[in-house]
Amino acid sequence: MHRKMLKLADGTGLFPIAVLSDCAVYLSDGPSPLDFLPHTPDGKPLPGGFRLGVSPGMVKHEGTQSLMWAVQMLDEGHNPARHIKGTDAAAGGE
Repeated sequence: MHRKMLKLADGTGLFPIAVLSDCAVYLSDGPSPLDFLPHTPDGKPLPGGFRLGVSPGMVKHEGTQSLMWAVQMLDEGHNPARHIKGTDAAAGGE
């Protein structure tokens, strides 16, 4: 996952605002992961970046929250990646 985050940062300048275990939280213009995932000019996913799916090496959408929710979490000293699903991911065994 770290290589994919680095590839995304190098290719687009996008960095996660929070990371926990296997969860990375990024800001997006829309609620869908498709609003965030970058593509090449021909519409294919950025090589080496995140790809949605269920196969090994692919990622899944864990949740969507508002920017103000993330700001509040950070202001309170919490990691948004731990709570993006609406529950405490670390306490749930993930």
